[in-house]
Amino acid sequence: MTKKIAKKAAASAAKSPVKAAEKKTVSPASIAKERAWLTPAKIKEIRAELVSMRDEILKTVRKQQVDDGVDNGDSVDQASQSIEKELLFELSDNERGTLDMIEAAIRKIDNGTYGLCEATQRPIARARLEAIPYCRYSIEYQNQLENKETEAEPGPDFSTIGEFSGGNEG
Repeated sequence: MTKKIAKKAAASAAKSPVKAAEKKTVSPASIAKERAWLTPAKIKEIRAELVSMRDEILKTVRKQQVDDGVDNGDSVDQASQSIEKELLFELSDNERGTLDMIEAAIRKIDNGTYGLCEATQRPIARARLEAIPYCRYSIEYQNQLENKETEAEPGPDFSTIGEFSGGNEG
């Protein structure tokens, strides 16, 4: 289910142009206008969807934990199970992150801040929230974060390790 949501979000993000609107000062009236679609009935529907997503992830994680307790078979089977466990651990780590974001979104609904970017306090686009109801940031701010990650400092240059230094040996 989360893969479908991620694909929808990527498609929505590709269609919507990135604006420099993050730098503008926004009035409370314009924020209210942008969030008008979040009626109490819609928020209740979104909350129910988030709770359902949370329960599905918890059920998957619990099933994985139960399956981890079973070690049967010969050494080949055990090696295969070991590889599967590693993959499941990585998957469950991702699920834990998603679960944290889902629970945060539920808390935001409960305290009335759902639909606002955590960094800019501006409304998150409707298409983005419909694609990823647990998203934390507007698409503009998320792009800024991802660009910063790709512009990280390069690591040390190991290309000269093992080369002859040209000194007098001998």
